[in-house]
Amino acid sequence: MEALSWFGWLVAKLVGFAWSIVWFLLGGWVATLAQIAVIALIIFGYKYGWRQAPQEILTRAGPFGRYLWGWVRTRESGAIVPRVERREGMARWQGRSREAGDINLSTLLSVVALAGIVVAVAV
Repeated sequence: MEALSWFGWLVAKLVGFAWSIVWFLLGGWVATLAQIAVIALIIFGYKYGWRQAPQEILTRAGPFGRYLWGWVRTRESGAIVPRVERREGMARWQGRSREAGDINLSTLLSVVALAGIVVAVAV
């Protein structure tokens, strides 16, 4: 019977850990959406008055909600194919091709952050 209580305790801890991870990931979004709603209510309240503000927000949220729902429902059309322009019988690629040594800003900042962590641990 004691093993069963240990198993129940383990399951409860695992569920609690999973819920804490989910809440950590979703909590930021919830807080951000609440802050945006408060700011919108303040702006619309100042512009239209406190009685008319919620109705104006709902009126303007409808088209945005339909746009957002349409965006969620769309599917990827496949891989992006580079556009080729034909001039005088020769194919010319639009845009700049990547060369050896090219690096984007996100990767550069990630490498700098990792280097900073290595230096901080070494010191």
